[in-house]
Amino acid sequence: MKILKNILLLFCIILGLNAKAQTVDYTYKALAAEGCNMKYSVAKQDTIYSIIATVRSDRMNFLTEPTMKIRTFTGKYLELRGTVIENGSQSAGVISGNIVIPVTEISSTAQFRITPQQFEILNEGVAKIRLSMTPMNHERTFKKDKIGKRLYQFYLKEKQKDENF
Repeated sequence: MKILKNILLLFCIILGLNAKAQTVDYTYKALAAEGCNMKYSVAKQDTIYSIIATVRSDRMNFLTEPTMKIRTFTGKYLELRGTVIENGSQSAGVISGNIVIPVTEISSTAQFRITPQQFEILNEGVAKIRLSMTPMNHERTFKKDKIGKRLYQFYLKEKQKDENF
């Protein structure tokens, strides 16, 4: 029975790692009330590659036609145009003493088209990223690469899926 539990636990851990393996994310708190959690992944539809960006925040949403501006560590600049896929929200309440404080989390997802040549540029590492959002743009500067090389690896995996069909 103990061996069965250990095998089941190991299976669940491996399954969880595989689910997390295809996204890269970070939490950013520019201002005290304007914090957000960003997630990026790569998808391929027909012959077109896209970066899927999802923001979870208390008030930030992608614009109708968002832009993603990227500066690499070598100084190269990319500007990607996108479309909004989904906007949604979840509401909950936190009880503090006798008071219920409403908490709302907004989730917004956008898809940005990108070419294989632009993925090659991303492999140099992302030094700065700016996403057009409302009520303010999301802008983050990195001291070392957190998302560029990972997105490039996701691109290679998607490309390999097509070649190994």
